[in-house]
Amino acid sequence: MPRVIALLLMLGLAATLPAYEVQIRHLSQPDFLQQVFADQEPQAGLLPLRGELRERVTKVLGHPYRGVRLRYWHTDTTSAWIIDEKSKDMPMTVGVAVGPEGIVDLEILVYREPRGGEVHQAFFRRQYRGMTLGENDTLSGQVDGITGATLSVDATSRVAAMALVLHQAVMEGVSSP
Repeated sequence: MPRVIALLLMLGLAATLPAYEVQIRHLSQPDFLQQVFADQEPQAGLLPLRGELRERVTKVLGHPYRGVRLRYWHTDTTSAWIIDEKSKDMPMTVGVAVGPEGIVDLEILVYREPRGGEVHQAFFRRQYRGMTLGENDTLSGQVDGITGATLSVDATSRVAAMALVLHQAVMEGVSSP
């Protein structure tokens, strides 16, 4: 009987401890921007999410984006976006670079889930290179999933499509004052 009580007390104590939070930083923001722009000096900008652009972003994500504007970096033809999107329970931070021919680079900067972290692997991320916007603001190509990482793959694809929509808006001059 004392062992049962001790076990119940330990379980009760364990239930009050904070959940273990996983956070794997794969690449910093400055390193991502250096990787995208190399020796070019990008300009920073803020893109307001309002009107038709907000509607398109909401449609692509499947939910409203929580921010009212989004910081980005750009040269004449290339833009880089760092976007947080919920995977299963926690957001992951994704960097996407877009050029005239579509997605140039996609990196998982920070991954916060205990499972599904394989989305940061190069073999997976390479699939997005060259993708553009297809019909209804969807990705122009198929993405092969990863067993056990379906939600992370879906979140990565949503961010990729969102970055393409945002890039299009910037290149068309929506962000001009």
